[in-house]
Amino acid sequence: MRYQRRDGGIRRGRAGRQPDDHDRPGPPVFPRIPAARRRSRRVHAVTALVAGVVGGLVAVLVALVLPGRDTAPGLATPVSTPQRSGGEPQEQVATGTVARVARTVLPSVVRINRASSDHVDTNGNGSGVVYRDDGLIVTNNHVVTKSGGVEVVFADGRKMPADIVGQDPFNDLAVIRVDRDGLDAIELGRTRQLQVGDLAVAVGSPFGLDATVTVGVVSALGRGVHAGAADGASVYLPEVIQTDAPINPGNSGGALVDRDGRLIGINSAILTVGEPANAGVGFAIPVDTVVDVADQLIADGKVAHPLLGVSGGPVSEHAAARLGVRNGAWVREVSPGTPASAAGLVPDDVIVALGDQPISSMEDLSIAVRDREVGERVVVWFVRNGRRRTVEVVLAERTI
Repeated sequence: MRYQRRDGGIRRGRAGRQPDDHDRPGPPVFPRIPAARRRSRRVHAVTALVAGVVGGLVAVLVALVLPGRDTAPGLATPVSTPQRSGGEPQEQVATGTVARVARTVLPSVVRINRASSDHVDTNGNGSGVVYRDDGLIVTNNHVVTKSGGVEVVFADGRKMPADIVGQDPFNDLAVIRVDRDGLDAIELGRTRQLQVGDLAVAVGSPFGLDATVTVGVVSALGRGVHAGAADGASVYLPEVIQTDAPINPGNSGGALVDRDGRLIGINSAILTVGEPANAGVGFAIPVDTVVDVADQLIADGKVAHPLLGVSGGPVSEHAAARLGVRNGAWVREVSPGTPASAAGLVPDDVIVALGDQPISSMEDLSIAVRDREVGERVVVWFVRNGRRRTVEVVLAERTI
């Protein structure tokens, strides 16, 4: 069941989901897509091995936040305009807002330990959030990916083994289950209600330190980051929440909540300079994505992701004249046996729209495909040898 508070918060019972609030964008303008028409949620991410430098010397990395293990490159560029929200964070701390939030949220946040065949790492590998009162807990996929069992440590100190219900590596989310009823399920907020400057409180187990509370603000919205682990794996996280609330290794899978203690995101990655620890820039998967993914994992054990079947990058200045277009998703490779291959897309095509959604980068294309359904028929607008063309594709299910 689902319980609705008067202020709009939702406390999750045994079933139910939030309504869909996504608005459909207007049609693209052809034959050109001027910069002013690009969607406001559009994001860029630099995908080079060393994505950027500070002062020309220090590499800037985006890493998943497991204790001391994950370091992989990536850098997101600004996409949000700061806005003022009511009450300075310092005032809210001074008046006890954060203390009240902590009392509300701490019972809903757990530590997650990974266990091998011979021992349990009791220093903590990550965090989790009680999603439903009947034992369902949401966390990051990278917290539970390695082989071995999973142990959950609750706020009251009780330890219990957990089973993995389902995993979604593409959104870095997973759901696990413990055999325990009557849990304190966290209350859910809404992504659309967030503003840059809103109070943000992070709760989790950094470095295995249970029930740690840190405070900051929502620093930006709609960020897109490439985050990766020490094993070389990488995941693109679109439209995440950026916060300066201190997030460190072990915070992965923990809660980012608003001033009313409602979940607004699952902490997942940090931007690091050198060692993988807090540098004032952390990233959380927004609650709307968490709810959508968690409900699918609970129902089906997996999430069906649509696949187009191309890879590539931005249109460089050098290549723009040859390709006949300045912006779009430049196709470097078309995977055999995919919808893109069946539709006749080839390397050096530049995709400029998917359906009615303008595309200005490969990150735009990734987001646009994610927003579709497996089996959906969609028109791809692309430029080949300077001429605009269209082709219809049926999106397949991504299996790797």
